[in-house]
Formats: sequence, C-alpha cells, structure tokens
Amino acid sequence: MKKTVVVLTAAVLGIAAFFLYKAKNGKELIEYDYATVSRGSIKVEVSASGTIQPVNVVSVGTQVSGIIEKVFVDYNSEVKKGDLIAQLETFTLEEDLKEARATLTDAKSKLAQKKLDARRFKELFEKNYIAKSEWEQAELDVVTAQAAYDRALAQVKKAKRNLGYANIVSPVSGTIITKEVEEGQTVAASFQTPELFTIAEDLTKMQIEASVSEADIGQIKAGLPVDFTVDTFPADTFHGTVSQVRLQPTESSNVVMYTVVVSISNDDLRLLPGMTAYITVNVQEKDNVLRLPNMAFQYRPVVAGEQSSKKSNVERAKIRMERQDLKPNEAILYRDEANKPVPVKVVKGLSNLLYTEILSGLSEGDKVIMEDLTTKVTKRRGR
Repeated sequence: MKKTVVVLTAAVLGIAAFFLYKAKNGKELIEYDYATVSRGSIKVEVSASGTIQPVNVVSVGTQVSGIIEKVFVDYNSEVKKGDLIAQLETFTLEEDLKEARATLTDAKSKLAQKKLDARRFKELFEKNYIAKSEWEQAELDVVTAQAAYDRALAQVKKAKRNLGYANIVSPVSGTIITKEVEEGQTVAASFQTPELFTIAEDLTKMQIEASVSEADIGQIKAGLPVDFTVDTFPADTFHGTVSQVRLQPTESSNVVMYTVVVSISNDDLRLLPGMTAYITVNVQEKDNVLRLPNMAFQYRPVVAGEQSSKKSNVERAKIRMERQDLKPNEAILYRDEANKPVPVKVVKGLSNLLYTEILSGLSEGDKVIMEDLTTKVTKRRGR
C-alpha cells in the first residue's frame, strides 16, 4: 500500500514539474541530431564501365579473288611482321601472268615493226616516192603501237603483283584474335577488301573505352589515374591512366555520353579483349581537411507556428535574407545555442557524395544541427 502511494506521488510531482517548466519557458525543448566537423580525406570519383580492347588492331584481307589453298595460323597464334599466314591457289594467277607476257611480246614485236616502217616511209617521202600523208600515218602507227606496248607492260606488272598477293602475310607482329577463313573457301576481292584475319599488335598494352555521361565528362582530363575491376578477377584492382577524352558524343536512352580512353598495362596477359571493365576515375583528392557530412547542408529551421495553420512571415523573411547573396561556394549552417538554431556562414571546398570540405566558418570539433528530431517525431505521429 505504501509502495503504491509513493509511486503515485512521484508521478504527480513529475507531471507538475513538467507543466511548471513548460509554463516557465513557454515552449518544449527541441531535440536535435548533430554533425561534427572532423578531419579526414575527401576523394572525388567518377564511375563508369567500358570494354577492354587492344590499342592497335589490324584487319588482314586479300586483294585478289581465289580459293584459299593453305591457312598457316589459328586463333591466338603469335605472328611476326612478314610471316606467311595464308595462301591462295596460284594456277589462275600464273596463267594470267603467262597471257600478259605473251601479249607483251607481241606488242613489243609490233612496235619494232612500226618503228622500222616509219623510218622507211620517211626515206621514201624525202625522195618524193610517197605522199606526205603516208609518212605521217606511219608515224601515227608508231604512237599507237607504243601505247599498246605500254598497256601490255602494265598488265604484266599487274599479273606479277596479283601473283604476289596470293601469299597473304602479316603486316604487323602480334596475336591472331579472329579468323574468318578456312582452306578451300572462295574469297572475292571487290570494292571492299574481305576481312580474313584480325591481328592485335601488342596485347601487353591495352585500353579501356568507357562511356561517361555529359554530367561528369567535364571533370575528366587526360592524365588522371584510374582504378578498375573486371568480373573475371573480382578481388583484384587494376590501374590505368586516362589517355584521351573523345569529343564525338553518342546518345543512349536520351542520355548524351562521351568515350573516355584509359591506357592500361597487361604484362601478365590476364586481361583479354572484350572484357567489361568497371572504372573509377580519381578526379581529385585532399587529405587532412575539415569536413562535414552532406546531410548537415540540408537542414532548415522550422519557422515558429509552421506546424499549425499560422505562418510567421517575419521569421521566413529573416531566413531568406540569411541565404541571399550567397556565393556558389558558400552555405548557411545552424549551430545550437540555448536550444535555438543560430545561422553561421561557411565557405565550402571539395565535395563528393558523402562529405563537403569546410574552408572557413567552422573549426574542428564544432557541431552543427543536422536534423530536428522533435519535428520528425511530430510528423510521424500526424500520419
């Protein structure tokens, strides 16, 4: 019985004290959540994805039509510049050369005869045995025969060249990464040379072609360091350097993108052409700077009477005046003084998704209001 009386008495005294305090102060204490200015690092990064490619890829085709007689390489074959990698059947090409040589021999003989005739006609004209027109025609026949000889000589050179094209050689040293031909296959050379092989010149030096949105491309410059990962080796982080930002845009789902080329080393040949790379470009980093969580910049004080139907135009105007004429790198934060938010202007520096650097206005250890917990609870109850 006595215990019950004591509990009731304490409860009554507590309630009385609460109303006495409220009556004395005119309002309840507001509970805040705070952010503390601390020292640390801020790193600005841009993330994207792209495809690993060889730096230099050479397509090898054929300049003459024919049947593939021999293929000397396969996928992943290592080749040196000048190595024979495929060969066409040469029978038809050899016959073309024989025919061209025969035509040249005939043209050479006719040219010699026409020159002899022209000299003889000249002598006859000088002795008035023939008309001048006959001599002039003989000279014209020499010109015609000379043109025929020149054409025949060009055909011989072309036939020799085509016979040489039957031997398909590697133009560079590298690795065969695609092979589009088999022995016995017919290839036709037309206006567009058919692609038979693709050779990656040096797989120890690769590049990533990544797509970066127009919102981030302004931060990317040649020379910036890059970290990246690939699905094949998820636990490993590889490194590279931005080598080029291409100016030609592309559009994907109404988003303008730009290609960023990242140069990478591949000495151990673990990275293969076509792999997807997830890159992080390290745009800027500062260590041991004053910083605040970005949530602190989102807080706005509740205007007196705002939670009821009334509005305090004076207090609202005061808050607007605090924020007018702010420079882009300035912001208004709020400190808790006697349970009242007091504005303080700060100058911002580097910023990322989590933190913003504080250049002036606050010191290490200072606390600013990040959230009004009382208002948060009230809003939840009102749902």
